[in-house]
Amino acid sequence: MWVLLAVGVLAAAGVLGLMVLVLARRWARTPDRAPVAQIAAADLGDYFARRAGFCVTVSAQTPLSPSEVFDRLVGRAYLSTLPFLDGPHWVADDVDTTRGVGSKRTMSGTVYSVSEKVIQYEKDVLIALSGTAVCTPWTIASFAEEFTIAPTERTGVSEVRWTIAGTPRWVGWLPWRWGAPLTRPVFAFVLRHVLRVGAFRAPRTRDGRTEGT
Repeated sequence: MWVLLAVGVLAAAGVLGLMVLVLARRWARTPDRAPVAQIAAADLGDYFARRAGFCVTVSAQTPLSPSEVFDRLVGRAYLSTLPFLDGPHWVADDVDTTRGVGSKRTMSGTVYSVSEKVIQYEKDVLIALSGTAVCTPWTIASFAEEFTIAPTERTGVSEVRWTIAGTPRWVGWLPWRWGAPLTRPVFAFVLRHVLRVGAFRAPRTRDGRTEGT
């Protein structure tokens, strides 16, 4: 009797989990479903330093020049070379124009997606973006990211710093920043992957073609 009950509960949990996964994947197709509080360029430093519930900064050095790094950040769907990730993709209005402050893009994973817009843009030096929306309501209150690029004292070597910050909705008051050391290796791996030279493979566009072809 108890064995049958346990099997029934596990089966029901499996079906429920599958339904949630299917719904999450469907919602992930709409990265602008739920607007979030946007961060102004003038408030970005304070947001990173104090206001965001979570914030982490990672850095990496690369033989790529600042121009090459910047072109990769704005010209490639650099997350698409990683499993289960896709983007960033600039929205249709920005595909064939010079990108800058106000340009919008989306990024997605298997079950989650976000929209953001550029709030600071200095070619070959800096690009910062504020979140504008996410695919699921009631999950994220705000988020932002920033890439800075600078030459180093070593000839032919650039340093890239990536800051990611965000605040969950409803539970943003919890000490999320304490978890930054746990996530830093993950973000550092992503940054190093983005900056890979010879092994970096061009991501595929949404129509299945390889970028640059």
